[in-house]
Parts: sequence; C-alpha cells; structure tokens
Amino acid sequence: MNRWLTLFLTLSLLSCKDFNFEKQSADEILEQELNSINWKEVDFYPTFQTCGVVTSKAESKTCFEDEIKNSISSRLSQEEISTSNKEQDTILVDLFINAEGKTSIQQVVIPSQVKLKNPQINSWLEEAIFQLPETYPAQKRGVPVALHTQIPIILQ
Repeated sequence: MNRWLTLFLTLSLLSCKDFNFEKQSADEILEQELNSINWKEVDFYPTFQTCGVVTSKAESKTCFEDEIKNSISSRLSQEEISTSNKEQDTILVDLFINAEGKTSIQQVVIPSQVKLKNPQINSWLEEAIFQLPETYPAQKRGVPVALHTQIPIILQ
C-alpha cells in the first residue's frame, strides 16, 4: 500500500510541470473578453411595456417592429395618402433609439411621387414615433445600448 502511495505521489508531482500556471493580468482578460463580443448585434431589441416579458432576441425584435409599424399605420390611416401609380410604395424609416430609450427619426426615404402628393408625410411619421409608448432600450449583456435600425413601411 505504501509503495502505491509513493508511486502515485511521485507521478502526481512529475505531471505538475505540464500544467500552465501562467498568470494573466486583468487587462489581458478584459481585452480578450471585449474582442470576443460582437458589438454589431444586440442581445435584445428595444421593447415596450405592451410586449410583456420578452425571453428571446427574435421575440423582442418582432414585438419592437410590430409596435412601430402599428403606430405608424395608425397615424397614417388618419390621413388620405396618395401613392404613385404603382400598387405599393415603400417608405424606409431610419430610427435611432438611445441607451435611455428615447426614439428619434434619423432619416426617411420616401419615393418622390409620394412626397410630392403628400408634403406633410414627414411630420405624420414624426407624430407616430412621438406617440409610441415608453421604450425600453436595446440590451447587450444586460447593459442598455443605443441602436440604429431601419423599418420599411409599405403604402397601398
């Protein structure tokens, strides 16, 4: 029994040289962690109280986009919108939601025919965004972050 214990201890001590006991500084660990994070994507999209408890990225994106589209559709349905001769026109709304949840329109791309027939369409879109319920910002690793996004609005 004594031989086995001595043999085991000897082998254990000899194998210790294979272990890497190199110390890493906190700065190195932080740099490795920051490099491993994809900063171009968020973990959760901005949400609204009407979304309830959101448990996935896809669910938060769907609720966020639906709420914005519903708000814009509701506001635009109050107006007589004239479209071009086509069946459908698409408006692209570039939004910025800051880390506090404040939503603003950065840019609106409107087909020229629609803009000519509806000169107040920009103000209608701003009203729709202003009427959104309280917005909870996007999150990355549990931290609120700003988000740029583009929402297409199809006019018929």
